[in-house]
Formats: sequence, structure tokens, C-alpha cells
Amino acid sequence: MIVGRYQVAVDAQGRLIVPSGWHPDLGDGVVVIRDLSASGEHFLTALTAQAFNSMIDDFAHNPSTDKRYADASRSILQYACNCRFDQKRRISVDSDNLSYAGITGNAVLTANIRSNNPVFEIWEPSALDRNNKAFDERQLQEALERNAEEVRQMQ
Repeated sequence: MIVGRYQVAVDAQGRLIVPSGWHPDLGDGVVVIRDLSASGEHFLTALTAQAFNSMIDDFAHNPSTDKRYADASRSILQYACNCRFDQKRRISVDSDNLSYAGITGNAVLTANIRSNNPVFEIWEPSALDRNNKAFDERQLQEALERNAEEVRQMQ
């Protein structure tokens, strides 16, 4: 099952070890795509073939004449990387994608869900920390606003 968060080293060839507990859910490899968080941080998402196909199917339901969807699907597909596991159960991520995410020597792998399929994300450690901090602050702000509204309604 793909759960948790792991610190991994990325070697000079862009190889990183995927946690052994995740292997049964991943098959022979993953498709790595570029991603962007709501806080503006760049990271990579590793999808199973099933999750990648679900994502592509989602795009197929949008009008091909809509420039936004055409640009988004082109961006996803042109940078997608088919990453098969080697004998040591590592994947090799190309240098352009690692550079996009700001990953140089270490990365954090985090579990997530996309189109009802388990996936994992590949983050530069400080980018993930900034993203998590932005999320925590936003959640706190929303909770404070809800509480203030409840207090106003009680008066």
C-alpha cells in the first residue's frame, strides 16, 4: 500500500529507490509527470499506468478545441517519463524533470491519490516544507474564520 513519507537519495544518474512496501501497488514501473502545488511549488508525481490512463481519460472528455485543455495535456505528455524499475527497484528520472522540481541530491517521496488511484509525489525537501507550511496556515486561517462567523451568529 502506498502510504507515508520517505527521504531518499538521488544519485548522479537520477536514480532513486522506491520504498519496498509500495512495490506491490506499482507493477513494473511508473509514469512520472511534472506537477504544481496550489502554493506554487514544483514537484513530480509518479503514477501507475492505471492512474496515468485515468488522468488521460479525464482530458479526453474535454473539448479538443479548448486551448487550456490542449495546452495542459501537451504539457503533461511532452514531459512525462516512463520509468521502469531496475533490478534494485530504482527508477531513473530524467535530469530535466529533476531540475523542474529543484531536486539535486535528496528527495522526499510522499503518498497521495489521483483519480481514485494511489500515486506518489517526488519533492525537493524544502519545497515540500514550504508547501506544507502554506497549507497549514491556510487551514488555520479558514478554521479561525469559521469560528469567528459562528461567534457572530451566536450574538
